[in-house]
Amino acid sequence: MLRRLFRGKQQVAEDPEVVIPGAKQGGHGDHWGCILRSLDEGRLIGDLTTVTQKDDHPVTFGNVTRGLAFRSEEGPVRSCVLVVKNTLASAYPEIEDGAVWPVLIREVIPWANGIEGQISGVCYGAAIQFFDTRFYASAHNYRVGETYNFKMGALAYTIGHAPETEAASDIGASISFKGASAFMPASTSGEGADIDDYWFHSPLNGEVTETSLFGQRLRIYPIILAIPSDFEMHLPVFAADHVVAADMELARVEDDLQGYLWLQGHLAEDPEETEE
Repeated sequence: MLRRLFRGKQQVAEDPEVVIPGAKQGGHGDHWGCILRSLDEGRLIGDLTTVTQKDDHPVTFGNVTRGLAFRSEEGPVRSCVLVVKNTLASAYPEIEDGAVWPVLIREVIPWANGIEGQISGVCYGAAIQFFDTRFYASAHNYRVGETYNFKMGALAYTIGHAPETEAASDIGASISFKGASAFMPASTSGEGADIDDYWFHSPLNGEVTETSLFGQRLRIYPIILAIPSDFEMHLPVFAADHVVAADMELARVEDDLQGYLWLQGHLAEDPEETEE
């Protein structure tokens, strides 16, 4: 959505001081559809500009090309606006409060603009890949093969009650999905999905709460994405009204939910939070 609004004028990705050769093209400024409906996107630029005007203490990042990270007011989900050389480089919704997962890093995946990236790793044996919302501040600290604690959250593309389904086991027996916590990369079942997009089937693990961003209501569905090695991968899933199925008004704890989500996280002890 952000790329459409800027009509290709995101100049940072073309800056030779910032570009990483061979890195992934694009960025995460196109995920605003999780928050805003298409009819609301025209106001996004104004909202993002307001964020930069109100944040009096932006975080400085980068050594070669200095950048600034602006955030909206405190809350469980905030808007993060990245500015480099007085040009808006990217902006995305960032989940502030999330469950902590220990992740052993297998690969750090930078995007070509040099300020965004993804993490590919393992959490208690479960392979996961997610967008690092503070990659611009943390990337230089990561070491492949090391384990770090990340605060994890997700934004829903779709969410609703899961149908009662069964799958055949290796020996031909039917296995019910009822009450199961399961997920798989969305790329296996949908076109255009990135590595941090997932299909999930999980029971609702607690009461649904609410918050908002840019005046849009977001419901927060606590789930357990998976339970590898008996570790419960708790995850808050934030969902705007337009991505929530109508039957979700009747959702109750332990109901099976299903949908698609965008997985993101940031270091539980973030470098920018410990700067003096």
